[in-house]
Amino acid sequence: VNKHQKRQTTYRELSIKMNIKTAIKYLVQNKDLSEKEAQEVMFEIMTDKVTPAQFGSFITALKIKGETAFEIAGMANAMRSVSLKIDLNQSLLDTCGTGGSGLNWFNISTACAFVISGAGIKIAKHGNKAISGKSGSADVLSELGVNISLKPEQVKRCIEDIGIGFLFAQTFHPAMKFAGPLRPQIGIPTIFNFLGPLTNPANASNQVLGVSNIDFVEKIAKALEILGTKYSFVVHSESGADEIDVEGNTLVYQINQNGIKRRKTRAADFGLPEGRREHLIIDDISQSSKKIKKVLAGEGRSERINLSKDTSCRNIVIMNAAAGIIAAGKANAFQEAAEIAKDSIDSGNANKKLEELVKISQELS
Repeated sequence: VNKHQKRQTTYRELSIKMNIKTAIKYLVQNKDLSEKEAQEVMFEIMTDKVTPAQFGSFITALKIKGETAFEIAGMANAMRSVSLKIDLNQSLLDTCGTGGSGLNWFNISTACAFVISGAGIKIAKHGNKAISGKSGSADVLSELGVNISLKPEQVKRCIEDIGIGFLFAQTFHPAMKFAGPLRPQIGIPTIFNFLGPLTNPANASNQVLGVSNIDFVEKIAKALEILGTKYSFVVHSESGADEIDVEGNTLVYQINQNGIKRRKTRAADFGLPEGRREHLIIDDISQSSKKIKKVLAGEGRSERINLSKDTSCRNIVIMNAAAGIIAAGKANAFQEAAEIAKDSIDSGNANKKLEELVKISQELS
């Protein structure tokens, strides 16, 4: 029995609730919290029962010690418990990354959501405005004409009626009103940079979750397993991107009922030629929107080795959408899933999903 299990048992037997002051004492002594203890402390934070000094001390001490998968899962559970929710009682898929790569690529996971939806898979796309990059999913969807400020029952209607909805983090996580303004004041990346993709308010059972920080990739994969994900991929490119990369290798963790498997993948595994990362860069939200429109319109269709910017953009969306298609159980291999993603785009189905989301979200506002 390890120290984590021993202390967790002790607290359960004594029915003692962990509080943030005690947690800070453990962390500065380089002791891990159990999942339950981390959940209790996070619940205190989310219900505005800690001071700014305690908040800053806790997340800084946690970062210095190093977050465990159990701590991450516990904190994510607390965030889930206080979020607004959508209950659809069916399998849903989310495409959401941590951001923070600094690469300033267009919103690939957002484009993927429409491609996967166009393949007949229900999507609960969770996201926010940009924190450090040029364009967040909320920013680009708004630019594309989607009303991002829908209430939970309206987002539920979108998913029920057209198969895709956007869950704006600022709307669905009102408990972040305390922690949100304090995070930038600390000035360093913390656990809050990684919790968002683990806290889908529709309880998406399947995910493609990108992680830009290599130190967190395996931890996030294990946290997803602890949280009971049905089938998910956690991905990290050697370039530092929170996407499956169109150039070079990408580290992939596959999490399902059989446990966690680790592998590397690249464009050839999807039956695609390599593209170039420089083709993915954008300067602002408008450029990201234009790239997404081009991809969904079918531009960049090419089998040539010397690829255009449009082809690099198309292929990286196909690759990441393919992972989602496998996670949803619609294919078993990357190349098979990539063909389904291509068909979603070239048939016009993916673009139709964008048009439908724009229309219904505006009608419901």
